[in-house]
Amino acid sequence: MTPDEILALYPWTLGECFRCAMADLFVTRIGAISTPAGDDYILSACGSCVLILEEERRRHAAGGRGRYKPGGLGA
Repeated sequence: MTPDEILALYPWTLGECFRCAMADLFVTRIGAISTPAGDDYILSACGSCVLILEEERRRHAAGGRGRYKPGGLGA
């Protein structure tokens, strides 16, 4: 898959990337953190960081630890 095809698998909205801390760019939700105090924080990543995370998932799967299917961040 091309990078554009991978990015097309995700919904995008304006926000801030938790990974690179860039703001006011398109991000996609990839997770959430709940604190012991009961606060919930949404984790979103920009396109560049999504591609890096997807590559990490692909390498992890290639190491015999599962099957890689793009678009699974946050699932």
